[in-house]
Amino acid sequence: MSAQRVRVWFRKGERLRYISHLDVLRFWERAIRRAELPLSYSQGFTPHPRLAFASPLPLGFIGEAEIMDVTLDERVALASFRERVAAQASDDLCLVAVAEVPTGAPAPQSCLSWADFRVDVPGLDPEEAGQAVAEFLALEAMEWVDDRREKARTIDLRDGVSQLAAEPLDGGTRLTMRLRAHQDLTVRPELVVAALFSGREPGMIARVALYLDEPSPARDAWRRRGRFE
Repeated sequence: MSAQRVRVWFRKGERLRYISHLDVLRFWERAIRRAELPLSYSQGFTPHPRLAFASPLPLGFIGEAEIMDVTLDERVALASFRERVAAQASDDLCLVAVAEVPTGAPAPQSCLSWADFRVDVPGLDPEEAGQAVAEFLALEAMEWVDDRREKARTIDLRDGVSQLAAEPLDGGTRLTMRLRAHQDLTVRPELVVAALFSGREPGMIARVALYLDEPSPARDAWRRRGRFE
């Protein structure tokens, strides 16, 4: 039986934005093992490290506060966990914060609800962007065909966007947005750019925050203290 579950917030920087999710998983497994922490593994013929991510970061994206739960076979002080793992991390794949969650809490992926993004759009006029954003936010609904999968489906794009704003950026516009990241409806920032600014291609995209529906000591700690260990 697992003894402890630690929630890790980590950053994936620009230089590593094209490494895959599997590579990220392997990096953290190696880092935790090198830190000589009692990482728990699944049972069976091919044991897997018990690392649970809230959502794989799309290839090419920067992640500023990605979420990963680490299950341990023995209890470790949070300060020690952070210090030992941080020593094995890198500048572009590093710890931001850690907190303990109950071992029986839902997996972070199952209670993910929203995600914040920062999207730079080169060549997009800020005034044009601001007007398009205002018009979009005034809508009650906006049907959009999501054809990223083999079977296209029509979604209500407006329902999947909680917040959206535009600000000037040198040579273009920066969009900040909060998008639905639920299992039933996930909106990608590229869809928003395509729907509002036909013909424009996003440049740098950063996922800056993930929000979980399930209350947890980790989230409560963030709200009370504004920080983690």
